[in-house]
Amino acid sequence: MAGSWGRWLEDARFAPSGHNTQPWLLDPLSDDEADLYYVPRRLLPVEDTTGRFSACFLGVFAEALNVAAAADGRHVELVGEPAPVDLRPGTEPRLYGRLRAAQGATTDVDGAVLRTRRTSRLRYDGRLVPQIAVDDLTSVASELGHELHLFADRDTVDWVVGLNADTLFDDLEENDRREEIGDWTHFSNRRAAHARDGFSPRSLGFPGALLRLFFDHHGLIGGRRRRALLRRIYLRSMRGTAQVGYPKAVWQTPRQCFDSGRLLMRFWLELTRHGLVMHPFGSVITNDRSHAALVERLGGSEADAEIWLLFRLGYSSTPPRSERLSSEELTR
Repeated sequence: MAGSWGRWLEDARFAPSGHNTQPWLLDPLSDDEADLYYVPRRLLPVEDTTGRFSACFLGVFAEALNVAAAADGRHVELVGEPAPVDLRPGTEPRLYGRLRAAQGATTDVDGAVLRTRRTSRLRYDGRLVPQIAVDDLTSVASELGHELHLFADRDTVDWVVGLNADTLFDDLEENDRREEIGDWTHFSNRRAAHARDGFSPRSLGFPGALLRLFFDHHGLIGGRRRRALLRRIYLRSMRGTAQVGYPKAVWQTPRQCFDSGRLLMRFWLELTRHGLVMHPFGSVITNDRSHAALVERLGGSEADAEIWLLFRLGYSSTPPRSERLSSEELTR
């Protein structure tokens, strides 16, 4: 795909999405405008029952395009107000909205950082985030009306990491959730490289045989002792986690959810600029029981603002890059 949008998409296609589904499609109309679509089969209707996270990921992608466009002295914005994401099954892409590329960059982030950003599910090295990075991250969050909360005390960190582990295992007990997650989990790195989406054994940090056991033969891992053993194995991969946190904001309308995605992309790139990595704990947010426990322990109240993202952050060795669809596959 030639033209400005094609150049920007080469970097923006590395934007993160839930389970690495990459639900977006771009239809360039001119150098100044492009239509943004989403693909129904790449949504997560079981875990994202309201479509708010799908809107968030479309915002992530739009901000990735915005960062890439800055190299050409331009910025990308969504025209008008978006409609809610339609989660019903379907085979045809659905129009989300129109993107406009206008003069004047709104960010000084180098588009190359989009390619170096990673989700790190590896062990962290125990170092705390330096105050200069905390200040920069707090500033980025506040730009779009989000409150950033970070926690470094051992009791809170261990509790959050344990809650995430328990939630993952609880979700796998529910057939519909396990099937949805399993649809985006490949049991070999070769298969993941062929599909260019979803989770690979390399990105998850677990052997393909163990992943297959979880999803294809789940009945074999029942019982308290086996679950306790698997939980210990999982928690071993979380060693070195010294800090956890979340942003809090009002995110009810489609526009608020979309803008939260733009914030997430900016926030993650700022982390990357400081040499930090992040690992979102999405299951805690989408699981009603775990979300309520999180709010009760750390959030106070969600009457005025909602916890929509939970993560651990810090330093790790360079994690593997997840596979990505090509620009041609992401163009309508």
